[in-house]
Amino acid sequence: MAVYKRGNSWTVQVSWYITDPDTKSGKKKKYKTKGGFKTKAQAKKWENEQILAKNKNNITNENPVFADYFWKWAMTYRIPGKTDGTKRRYTYISNVVKKYFGTIRINDINRSVYQNFINEYGKNHSKVTIKKLNGILKSCVSDAHEEGIIPQNFTNRINEVWNETRARHIEYLSIKEIQSLLKATQSSLNRKHTTPYAILTAIETGMRAGEILALKWSDIDEKKQTIKISKSYDYISKKIKPPKNESSKRVIYVSKSLLNTLNELKENNQEFIFAKLNGELPTDNALNKALRYRLKEANISKKGFHFHSLRHCHVAYLVAHHVDWYEISKRLGHSNIGITMDTYSYMIDEMKATQQKILANALDSMNESQKLHLA
Repeated sequence: MAVYKRGNSWTVQVSWYITDPDTKSGKKKKYKTKGGFKTKAQAKKWENEQILAKNKNNITNENPVFADYFWKWAMTYRIPGKTDGTKRRYTYISNVVKKYFGTIRINDINRSVYQNFINEYGKNHSKVTIKKLNGILKSCVSDAHEEGIIPQNFTNRINEVWNETRARHIEYLSIKEIQSLLKATQSSLNRKHTTPYAILTAIETGMRAGEILALKWSDIDEKKQTIKISKSYDYISKKIKPPKNESSKRVIYVSKSLLNTLNELKENNQEFIFAKLNGELPTDNALNKALRYRLKEANISKKGFHFHSLRHCHVAYLVAHHVDWYEISKRLGHSNIGITMDTYSYMIDEMKATQQKILANALDSMNESQKLHLA
C-alpha cells in the first residue's frame, strides 16, 4: 500500500495477488491507483475501503466509465427476453446517465456526486420518475459493488428529490359517471365492433389494454367466473408477449353479466376474444377513439382521459365500495401493495378530503340535533 502526495493532491496505490498459472510463482501482482484526493485523510479512507475489499477477495482494478458500465449491465441482466417497452426504458436511462456523468469513471463517483445528480434531475421530474430511475441505478451500482469494482455503493442513503408540480394526477370518473359510461357503452354493443366490449372489460377488471387484447377464450373459466391473465399484446411489435412482470400473472373474479356479454363475440369465430372479423386486434388509437365516442354519448368531459384511465376508474369504484387495498393490489397485478398505494396516492388524498367533509357535515348535524334537543 502507498499513500503519497503528487502536486497539490494525494494519490493512493493498492496491490494484491491473483492466481496466474503462467507465472513461476503461480501468482501475479495487480495494482489499483487513484489520485485527486484533497486531503491525506480522504486518501487513507479510500485506502481502507480497498483493504477491506481485498480481505473479502472482492477487489479489481477495473474502473469503467459509469455510462458504459450501466449499458453493459442493462444489456446483460435487464433487457434480454424483455419487452420493447423495457428496452426503451433502459435506453432512456442510459442517455440520462451519459448526459449527466459523461465519461466519469465509476470509481470517481461518490455519494455526494450522485446526490447532486438526483437533486438536479429531480428539479424537472415527478416522484414516480425519480423513484424508478434511482431504483434501477441503485441495482446497477449494487452489482458493481458486489463485483468489487467499487468499494461502496454510492447510491445508499440517498435523499430522493422530485418536483411536485410534475406529478401526474390520476384521471378517474365518479361512480355516477362510471354508470353513465357503462350505460352508453352497453347500448351500442355490436359483435362486429369489439372495442366497446374491451371498454366494458377494462371498467370491470382493471386490466391493462395489452392484457385485454391478449385474452383468448381458453383464458375464461365460466364455472368459476374467472379470467386468467398470463400474457399481453404489444402494439408496436404486434406480438403477444409475457406480461409486464411475474406478479402481472393472475386470475381475477368477474361478474356473470360480463361473461354473458363477452360470449356475444364467440360468433366472430376468432381465437382472441377481441379480434375483429378479419382476425386483427384493435389498435391503441381505435380503443381510445371508441372510448371518446362513448364518453361524449354519456355527456362526460374529461381532458386527458384515455383507455388506461379505465384501470383507475376500476380502482376508484372498488375503493368507493370499501374493497381492501391488498385485494385491489393483487387484482391489478402489482408486485406489492406499496406500488398500489404510491400510484394512487393522489386518489387517496382526494377521497380522504371528501370523507373529511362528510365527517364534518355529520358532526355539525349531530351538534344541531343536540341544540334542538336542549331547546
